[in-house]
Amino acid sequence: MSEADNKELELGDVITLDDENGEVIGDFEVIALFESNNKQYVALTAAQDEESETEEDTEEEIDIFVFSLQDGELVPLEESEEAEAYAKLDELLEDIELVSHEK
Repeated sequence: MSEADNKELELGDVITLDDENGEVIGDFEVIALFESNNKQYVALTAAQDEESETEEDTEEEIDIFVFSLQDGELVPLEESEEAEAYAKLDELLEDIELVSHEK
């Protein structure tokens, strides 16, 4: 995984992730930053190109990836922490209301 660009991540930031061989996986947007059991976590989803996004795209299910943040680097979750990290993320997402913009 790539470094978090040596800066504090913020909601909406778009970062490029690499695999273990340095090959670019793609661009991902930060959709949540949270803490659980004194560990920092970041939730990412594939970045959308605003121009190509349509109403149809917003109704599709999206994949969310959670990483821990250690010394400014994204670190894959250990199996033992996955369930707890995703449960905490679910709690956060339940509090978010999606607003429909009607014309």
